[in-house]
Amino acid sequence: MIKFIIGFVFGVILGAIAILFFGALGRGAHPLTTPTTPAPRQSAIRISVNQSYLNQEFGAALADQPQLRNMHPQLAMRAPNAVVVSVDLQASVAGVTLTAHPAVTIQLYVAGGRIRTRVADVNVGAVDVPLQPFQAQIDQAIRMMEDQANRLVNSGLAGTGLKVVGVSTTSDSLVIDLGQ
Repeated sequence: MIKFIIGFVFGVILGAIAILFFGALGRGAHPLTTPTTPAPRQSAIRISVNQSYLNQEFGAALADQPQLRNMHPQLAMRAPNAVVVSVDLQASVAGVTLTAHPAVTIQLYVAGGRIRTRVADVNVGAVDVPLQPFQAQIDQAIRMMEDQANRLVNSGLAGTGLKVVGVSTTSDSLVIDLGQ
């Protein structure tokens, strides 16, 4: 079960890092409505995973990725249903090294029996360029995150009769509700 949770979070975060790269090219004035998650059915099992543990596992999983080596990715939970993924980016432009600390806020919810995600905000600081030119890539990254998360859910829960009925966050943990 813990492999399922780590895999789920890892999939969401890898997608968020892809979005950060696109978002680094522009400020995400990305007005989205908050997705509504119906009240979860009675949970048979509620799993809570601490943010510090997820960051530790996330760092270990990304240690072998050379393209992410010096980016120091971090995630932070924001109640009631958001994960903020941030990295340190450095780019050289005309011999000048620029540093940015972009952050992507991803909302999590369950709809139609599937875990869904929505990019609520992309913040790259003072740069203000619309994200519309990158919308297709962002949408593709979101679909990939959701597909990976749901494949992990289905394989992790196969044969148990359980399914995800809710996903939420507290100020310091990810909470997954499983029910029948």
